[in-house]
Amino acid sequence: MSDNLLKIGTSAILSSAALLSTTSNNIANVNSEGYTRQRTEFEANILGLGVGRGTTERLVNSFALKQLWRDTSAVGYASQYVSEASRVDSLFADSSNSISTGISNLFTQLQTAINDPSSSAARQLVIGGAQTLLNKFSTLSSQVLDQGTYVNEQLSVYAQEANSYINSIATLNREILNYGTNPAKPPPLDLLDKRDETIRKLSELMDIQVLDASNGEKQIFMGTGQSLVMEDGKFNLFNVSGNPDPKRQTLQLQVNGKSSIVSSVDENDIGGKIGGLLKFRSDILEPAQLQLGQLAVTFADAFNTQNKLGMDGDGLIGQDIFKLPAFSGLPYTKNVGTGTVSGTFVPTLGTEVPANNFKVVFSSATQFTVQAVDAEGNVISTRPEPPATDYTLTGAGPYTFTSSGTEDLFGLEFTITNGGTAFAAGDAFLLKPLADAAANVELATNRPNAIALASPLVGDKAVTNLGNAQVEGIQVSSIGGATDLLSAPSTFNSGQPLTITYLGGNQFEVNDNNGTTETYTFPSNNYDDFLSNFPSFANAGFDFSISGVPTAGDTFTIDYNVGGFKDNRNGLLLGQLQNSDTVRISAENIPNADKYQSFTQAYGSMVGYIGERTSQAKINLSAQSALLEQTSAWNESLSGVSMDEEAADLVRFQQTYAAAAKILSASQSIFDTLLQATR
Repeated sequence: MSDNLLKIGTSAILSSAALLSTTSNNIANVNSEGYTRQRTEFEANILGLGVGRGTTERLVNSFALKQLWRDTSAVGYASQYVSEASRVDSLFADSSNSISTGISNLFTQLQTAINDPSSSAARQLVIGGAQTLLNKFSTLSSQVLDQGTYVNEQLSVYAQEANSYINSIATLNREILNYGTNPAKPPPLDLLDKRDETIRKLSELMDIQVLDASNGEKQIFMGTGQSLVMEDGKFNLFNVSGNPDPKRQTLQLQVNGKSSIVSSVDENDIGGKIGGLLKFRSDILEPAQLQLGQLAVTFADAFNTQNKLGMDGDGLIGQDIFKLPAFSGLPYTKNVGTGTVSGTFVPTLGTEVPANNFKVVFSSATQFTVQAVDAEGNVISTRPEPPATDYTLTGAGPYTFTSSGTEDLFGLEFTITNGGTAFAAGDAFLLKPLADAAANVELATNRPNAIALASPLVGDKAVTNLGNAQVEGIQVSSIGGATDLLSAPSTFNSGQPLTITYLGGNQFEVNDNNGTTETYTFPSNNYDDFLSNFPSFANAGFDFSISGVPTAGDTFTIDYNVGGFKDNRNGLLLGQLQNSDTVRISAENIPNADKYQSFTQAYGSMVGYIGERTSQAKINLSAQSALLEQTSAWNESLSGVSMDEEAADLVRFQQTYAAAAKILSASQSIFDTLLQATR
């Protein structure tokens, strides 16, 4: 009997000591990151002879743990997006950076000059306002570009962190696998904790899927299905590369350590901090940069266009006030040919430039299309438009393809060099004309007299006229073209000015004083758009109206506005640009759609979009954080260490230990009694 008691007491002492050890270990690791609460369980021995084999295991709810990883990834995505978006939102919300304020101030100064067109000081204010506006564009653009550089740097850091975690998981898989699946030799529980914690840290960087292999390994896949950690310790690593733009780093997956085998990573589905960073770039940062560039180019070109239709303070046809940058195509690494593509903005067609990047894609050595793409590379619109399918390179290069009134090539001119044989099917070039345009638009002149406030033409009537009719509303639309009657710097072509004579009966005669004479009888006494009714003068580059009632024999003249320094008619047209719809809304040509908006509307839409996206992201972060808190509490309810529970277990196991010791004491007493009885 005493022998049985000895066996029972000994096993009870050992089991109680193991329980105390497990409980003490839980208490000691209450603050250890990634530690999972452990529990030791024993089986009753056969024939009632004490405690049998004991097993120490982690308390893990696999479903709760995987949900924790998913929610951690979601919070990582939302927090990274909010962090980055908030910086850009604050940047554009700062009134000192406001492009809208800069445009408003410039037009206020322009109005001062319009009120006193003979004042050189007032014109100088316009030049100063233009430079201040360019400074605002440059400041905002530079700060956004700096943010893009930060994204590249952060992406590189995150890729290194992810690679470290992937490597660690693969190493832990191998170490755990070395213990095999024999229940008699289970792997150390701390290795399992380290692996789960490393997986959690990886899930913070990206969305992952975790599968349990039959040999005990954890296989890790991206949310897109690409393998990160596979069986037998194999794994894939990330690297960053810019193709074709080295300033825009993208994430790639290097297969099995072979640098020559890489696969692209879908930025939209990667999730986690990396996904939030990349989504912020494509969702907010790059569109903001493109829209800034579009605003700068469109405004500068519209101002140039109208200024060149006026007469400056020196009595000459106006010239460019702003200088627009050129741009070059970036070849993709897969290109076979050695040809190049470059481009410029077509003067007067800045209103046709959408806020997009562009791709030139060759379908053969001599045929290509131009695609407007968004920040994520999705094709928005393609040129040429149907029924044409491609542009064709014909003859010897270089080749030039230009936007015009009949060819909507997005307001751009493309120059393709090195000849048709320098390209191959599949070759492509990325063009980013607006990426840094806001920082590179410059003043073409700082002369105050360069502001063309006067109209270059003046209409007059003969002093001998008997009627009260007069020339009004002269509108100059083009200067220096093939059919234009007005050319720079200050002359009429072919011996103009024009003389208009009323012949009676709503009939007029137009004479260019160089032998060209044409008559037209109006159907009524409405003499608007006068020259459009005379085929020889319909494309003169300007038009006007005659108001009032003329008398037969009355004559009128259209002449160059010599000495018209106090004239402000072109200045008024410059002032109207502030509220004119000159900014293209979309690259798509949608019938009956609103195609243009004003500078203020475009800037307001951009700032509002950034604010709205940032606000949505903050709401999403709050929701995802709440879910993570719930999941963490759920997981901690089983896997976390509760000091109250462990303290209670400690007291309970101490008591069982003391009781087991009593069994041994009783066994010893019985044994001693038996010994004494036999003496």
